Amino acid sequence: MCVTVTSGAAILTGMVDDLLSGRVTAFRREQGFGVITLDDGRDVKFDASACTMIPEEGAAVRLRIGPARWGGGFKALHVEPRHTSTIIVPVAPPTLDEQIAALQREHLVSALSEHVMAQLAGDGLVGRPDPALIEVLDAYYAADATHARDDGYLRFAHPIAAAGDALATVAAALPGLAVPHPDDVHSLDDLISLVNDALEAAGDTRRLYPLEAGHDWKACFLLATDRAIRLAKVLPFA
Repeated sequence: MCVTVTSGAAILTGMVDDLLSGRVTAFRREQGFGVITLDDGRDVKFDASACTMIPEEGAAVRLRIGPARWGGGFKALHVEPRHTSTIIVPVAPPTLDEQIAALQREHLVSALSEHVMAQLAGDGLVGRPDPALIEVLDAYYAADATHARDDGYLRFAHPIAAAGDALATVAAALPGLAVPHPDDVHSLDDLISLVNDALEAAGDTRRLYPLEAGHDWKACFLLATDRAIRLAKVLPFA
């Protein structure tokens, strides 16, 4: 990516798919904001919701930057770890029971018990003996809209068939937030990015974190950043 500096402002030109290299030099975990210093010495602000990993100060990363929607300037649109030669020892993935227990320690799916699981299976909502966590979550929240609202679970048809319906779901979960105009929403990625920008502008520490569903629908959790960081090892964030 070619970057030209004019009067102290970085102007992006060239191929937008190129990734820059840098290092996380500051991260305010409670607010979910931080700074990445690029290899050329420039600082770029980032939001934890743009990261594919848990941000840690000192971490080497690659990132894509673009114009900030609020306040002018630029920010990181995508941040991923810069791979090193460190040998990673494989760790056995947690069982479904362990995943559910971890969520309940964060006060999610609090009413999901063995009895409820049996009911979901009996109703055909969980259709196989070894369901993935995302399937259990969706079945649990589909059976009780109150739990979905309280836990911040939002479900959308994918691709978004009607932006108005998707925005109505967001508006119900975030009353008072200035939601985007339907004409600006062409995909779920657009919706999440615009809503997260609006939350940032409002000083709200929560963000929409999409889940990797692998179905013809998509889901998100509305979580405070520090909570999302703790849950990143459990929830299948996209």
